Amino acid sequence: MGALAAGLFLIPLADQALKLVLRRRLGPRTVPLGPLGDLRMVKTRIWLARQGGHPNLAGMWTLWLLAAGALALLSAWAPSYGWFAGLLLGGSLSHGLESSVRGSVSDYVCLRFWPAFNLADVAITVGAIGVVLEMFTDLWS
Repeated sequence: MGALAAGLFLIPLADQALKLVLRRRLGPRTVPLGPLGDLRMVKTRIWLARQGGHPNLAGMWTLWLLAAGALALLSAWAPSYGWFAGLLLGGSLSHGLESSVRGSVSDYVCLRFWPAFNLADVAITVGAIGVVLEMFTDLWS
C-alpha cells in the first residue's frame, strides 16, 4: 500500500513541478531535440473531454474515485501491483487536477512520430502496462 501512496503523491508533484519550470523557462519558445522533435508547451484536452466536449468534473472525479478504489483493493490483495497502481493513479490524478484548474492538460515532449506527452502520460502508460503484465503473470503462475 505504501508504493501506491508514494506514486499517488510523487507523480502529480513531479509532473506539475516540471510543467511549472518549463512554463517559466520556455514560455512560447521551442527547444529542438534534433530529428526526434522538440520541447514546447502544448495545451491538450484529456480523453474524457475529447469524447463529448467540456469535461463534466463531477463525472470525471467519480470515475477517478471508482478506479482508485478498485486499484487500491487490487494492490491490497496483491502488493506486487502497488507501484504500477500508484503510477496509474498518480498520472491520472495529475491530469484530473490540471484539467479541473486549467481546463486542459499541458504536454511538452513533442516527438515527430508520436503525439505530444508529459510525465503523467508516461506514468499512466507504464502503470497500465505493468498492471496488465502482473495480471498475466499471476494467471500463468
